[in-house]
Amino acid sequence: MRNRVGRSVLLSFMTLVLFDASLYAHPVSLTDAVVDIREDSTRFKLSITAEDLVLYYELEANKEFRVSRNLIQEASRKHRDFLEKRLQLLNQLGDSLELAYRGIDLSGIPAEGVLQTELKSRWLTYQWTVSTERKPKFITLSQEFGELQPATMDCMFLQNGFLLEKTKQLSSGQVYTVQLDWVNPPTKRPDLAALKAAKQRQLRDRLGIASYSSLYSFLYVSRREVRHEILIPVLTLQEWFGIERETPDFLSVKEQEAVAKQVFDLISENSMQINGKRIEPDLIRVNFFGLDIRDFALNKPPRPINIYQARIGVIVSYPAREGLLEKMTMQWKSYNKYAPVLKSTVFVKGQQPFGHFFVKDAPTFSFDLPKLKVNRPSPIRIGLKAKSLTTDQAKLLANEVVERVYSTVNLVSPRDRYRQLADLGVGEYGEKMFLELEKSLRMAEQGGSVMEVHSTEVTNLRHFREGEGLLVIQATWDLVGSVQHWGHIHTRRDTFTGTIQLSAERGHWAIESFVTTDQKRHPIETKVRY
Repeated sequence: MRNRVGRSVLLSFMTLVLFDASLYAHPVSLTDAVVDIREDSTRFKLSITAEDLVLYYELEANKEFRVSRNLIQEASRKHRDFLEKRLQLLNQLGDSLELAYRGIDLSGIPAEGVLQTELKSRWLTYQWTVSTERKPKFITLSQEFGELQPATMDCMFLQNGFLLEKTKQLSSGQVYTVQLDWVNPPTKRPDLAALKAAKQRQLRDRLGIASYSSLYSFLYVSRREVRHEILIPVLTLQEWFGIERETPDFLSVKEQEAVAKQVFDLISENSMQINGKRIEPDLIRVNFFGLDIRDFALNKPPRPINIYQARIGVIVSYPAREGLLEKMTMQWKSYNKYAPVLKSTVFVKGQQPFGHFFVKDAPTFSFDLPKLKVNRPSPIRIGLKAKSLTTDQAKLLANEVVERVYSTVNLVSPRDRYRQLADLGVGEYGEKMFLELEKSLRMAEQGGSVMEVHSTEVTNLRHFREGEGLLVIQATWDLVGSVQHWGHIHTRRDTFTGTIQLSAERGHWAIESFVTTDQKRHPIETKVRY
């Protein structure tokens, strides 16, 4: 097989948020490559996480929140073609070397499947033989995995089974070339001290310390706010400010608190204007993550963390304090030798995500939102004049009421929200009702953010008249909503059971009460946003 992979450096990817990776998503595709070069043969092993397969092929978990081994195995077969098309090994002439597939090791995948929280810690290993000439002088490795999500590869080159050079982190589109000395090849394994030093270097490389593109961010622009989510390798922070700690290799929970304050102060030094006025940020969330991170959004209890493995994730909000956001302008002036550029991925509702580079010579980004149009829906009159509602009429009516109620959550203006509830006849009950709606739609797993509602559907109901003119609907309905963090969209389906009481007022239906008695939350589905 001869592969020709374009050499355009997807700096966009590997520069990821505070990783060393690209820019879009929060879970970064992490792969480990080992190339063992012998005099007359070369073998190549590539390890990937189960999370990659879940994201690439949208594998769904079962009711036990496990992704089955069969699904992972089937996806791994498909993924081989993806890998081989995007892997390239070159000889000293620049010719692509042929890969002969030898199989895959799935021993790390349990028979019962993989829990969603363990997807990033479960690995699969592909194996190939590489058609090199005898005693090759140079070998070059390139990967282009950053097509669907940020992708980082840790590369280890061995010569005759011994470490040739320190492990290097490779972003999508980059190349790594080694020169082989067959006169004086490595002949011994490093001692314990050398192994420890090599491990430290490997950890640094994984964090992107050797790379100039180690800092990334996500900007979410809406009518209510600009939300800035930023991930930073902790070691990178030392270029901005010293990190004091008692133990050289670890940060205690208390020390993390001090670092978090310093990072927030650093972010606050960079101005944000909304509608021409400077807005100070509100700190929404701070988390420290290590290499074993499964999901950036998981709120795990604080714990001491290795300085070489640590990243800090910070979410700040710049709310539109006076009216709705029409224009935002952000400046970023915090740079160092490990972060000479800030690559932000910008998300605006209704638009495709796009990237923006903040650099010293051009530290400003501005964006104007289109003029907001709010359509005031007409009153609900379905079956109003019918002496007895049919089941179909009652279902149409219930669907319309449920959709109107939950759509208030998506309205950006408080005035529009309460006006829509008032149009539904809710009255003074509206504020309490809205707060209850928001509470039911929070994703605790995603930092407590309120879901954006995408759809509602009544699946079952019974209806009857009670007293004079009061219509009672006891129903079950499904709601699909999502929250976006770190370039991922987290979607959840909830099933509600409740009772709706309606009365006829001034020629339309009015809500007397809207009460949910049960809520079942189904497993969250996570996909790459772009």
